[in-house]
Amino acid sequence: MRQFLEIAGEVVRWIFDHKRLVFLYIPLLAAALLAVYTGIVYLGWQRDREAALDRLFRYKRLIDHTEELREGYAYRSDDIDLNAKVVDIPTRIYDRNDEMIGEFFEQKREIVPYSYIPRMLVNAVTASEDRDFYRHRGISYQGILRAFAVNLAHLRVVQGGSTITQQLAKVLFTDMDRNLRRKIYESFCAIEIEKRYDKQDILSMYLNLIYFGNGAYGVESTAKMLFGISVRELNETECAMIIGIISNPLYYSPISNLNNSITKTRRIMKSLVDAGYLKQETADAQFRRFLDKWDVAFDAKGKATSSLIGGFLMSTYRVNRAPMFNELIRRELAAKFGEDVVKRGGLTVYTTIDAARQDIARKALQEGVLSQREYHLRRAEKFKTGKRADFERDNASSIEGALVSLDPATGEVLAHVGGYSFSNQNQMDHVTQIRRQPGSSFKPIIYAAAVEARDITPSSIIIDEKTVFGRDYAPRNYDGKYLGPVTVRDALTKSINIVAVKVLEKTGYSAVFRILKQGLDLSEGELSERFGKTPSMALGTYELSPLENCTLHALLVNGGDYIRPYGVRYVKDYNGNIVWKNEEEVISAVKEKRERIGKIIDPSACAVTVSMLKGVFEEGGTAAHVMKWRKFNFPVAGKTGTSSNYTDAWFVGYTADMVTAVWIGNKKGAISLGEGRAGGVISAGIWGAYAAGIYRESQPGDFIVPEDGVTRQTICLDSGMVPNGPGLCPRVAVDQIFISGTEPGEYCKLHPKPADAEKR
Repeated sequence: MRQFLEIAGEVVRWIFDHKRLVFLYIPLLAAALLAVYTGIVYLGWQRDREAALDRLFRYKRLIDHTEELREGYAYRSDDIDLNAKVVDIPTRIYDRNDEMIGEFFEQKREIVPYSYIPRMLVNAVTASEDRDFYRHRGISYQGILRAFAVNLAHLRVVQGGSTITQQLAKVLFTDMDRNLRRKIYESFCAIEIEKRYDKQDILSMYLNLIYFGNGAYGVESTAKMLFGISVRELNETECAMIIGIISNPLYYSPISNLNNSITKTRRIMKSLVDAGYLKQETADAQFRRFLDKWDVAFDAKGKATSSLIGGFLMSTYRVNRAPMFNELIRRELAAKFGEDVVKRGGLTVYTTIDAARQDIARKALQEGVLSQREYHLRRAEKFKTGKRADFERDNASSIEGALVSLDPATGEVLAHVGGYSFSNQNQMDHVTQIRRQPGSSFKPIIYAAAVEARDITPSSIIIDEKTVFGRDYAPRNYDGKYLGPVTVRDALTKSINIVAVKVLEKTGYSAVFRILKQGLDLSEGELSERFGKTPSMALGTYELSPLENCTLHALLVNGGDYIRPYGVRYVKDYNGNIVWKNEEEVISAVKEKRERIGKIIDPSACAVTVSMLKGVFEEGGTAAHVMKWRKFNFPVAGKTGTSSNYTDAWFVGYTADMVTAVWIGNKKGAISLGEGRAGGVISAGIWGAYAAGIYRESQPGDFIVPEDGVTRQTICLDSGMVPNGPGLCPRVAVDQIFISGTEPGEYCKLHPKPADAEKR
């Protein structure tokens, strides 16, 4: 201690001996150096001034434009350049009924006019961040001195001396680094801002710009993220909590640190009281109501541990009701406008998706995928340990699915579920990005081509028997049984393989290849590369994506007209101007192609094929259990499909206004779903749940049938002929459609009238 006092005494004596040096020359030198440095920074500011002020002008114009939009004023398309945004605005995606289904962003931000911002929020920000705001002209020397005194008293940085205007300048014009150059530079910026804009403008720009943590920028997006409401609906304490975040979003956000946030909110409320904006008893009562409203819980030490605040982070603000579809749309937008515009440009995208159907579709598919995963887990439990158990567990985690619905008349995508879930680890869109063997779900295309060629009718009899095609192709039926003579209608609804191959052999490949080429818009090269003229084509051995399979079946429902599936209707920029009329482009292209190629499949053949496919839901059909379970009282049709070794399970279901393809399989490839796990068992049930959900309140009509060129006939499903009378034939198809002139011309010989049987 004595030694320390001696050293201190020596220092004091040296200072007094060199008073001029310590108290005059060194301060003058420091002041001179600071002046020179300030001059250098000023020259840098002068160099940047024009660009910086232009950036500020564009940002202010963006806020003004928002206010004018709210008031309904018109705005010119060139007033805001999509590629010149000062701040990032999310791109929002809406369904066909203007319901939001997703948004793309780098920053969550919503610009709101000053009129939306509550007075108490303005009071809170000025009371806590800049009490001299309405008196200074950009720099508050009183605030700097006050911050210096407070920080000196606490021996640490407790309070900043920057004004709100300086903070605005810092965010807009500097690299945010804490150094002397930045402080001097932002001071020049702040003085210039104050010259050009009034206090209300500065507050509006500041509160719409700053970062509040968790990806949220500006008070509007923060209010929605924390409290699920617009900023204009906030109460006093909610305003205080939002303003409390400003100084350190990580440390004071209620999402990342609730207790710190509650403590800071109390301090902001006290600042409001100190500034005369609230009375103490009012502030206390409002704070208590706030804690009750948001169910803030405290532990024994008085530390806030949980609340409902921030529960809107995912559910309300970060909307993504159609993840794979939205990702598909994002790629399309990025290709057209560029990635930056998609994430920052404030586009509004109007799509064909029906959000209600999308929600039902997602739930139905997830439940179906989960059921198949649980099947494998049960099998793993059966084996308990070993390679087989490990295989089943791995198989369970790899089961995926897809569901896509189209309007068959227009090609509009109504629902698009590309997988069980969407995450950083799982972004494969199984609707568009995979191709798998469609199995028997491809057979309707074969049958439609044959009906069009007049090679078969629903009542044609074909022998179902063991058959070798060509040199060595010997397909088996699904159940290993052969039924002998069967009607074409029965063969299709029961999905008999032998008959399907015989139908293809009879008709040939030309018509089928034409349907594939025109229906999927393939070039000759793509067609020959993807499909081969082999008998196995009849059994769906050439791969299709679920979207492609759905598109081909839509041809049958719409009467053979070409469609181009699409999801984007039109896109608006931030000003509300339409910048992409995709739907118009699609309609024009489709019209041109329809005029050029005509009908891809004869409408009468389409109607006949759909009429036969109604039998899939009837007794003996491969999806009969769906009708027994759901009891649909409106016309439905469809086709099941299962690829070799049960690796892919399909169902394509029809109603008059919608065609839906469902696929279930292993994302790793051709791995069996399990013995008997066919399309009729797995995928048809998913379609049934989906259809039951969307048609709960309104029901579709009947399928399109041409006014001319077709007739209706009740036929015996055993003989294919006309029943001799009611109840004589045990199995009949009522009102089966035929192309005129191809209907059966004889009465059933297998089930004659009793009198005729006696004569025999």
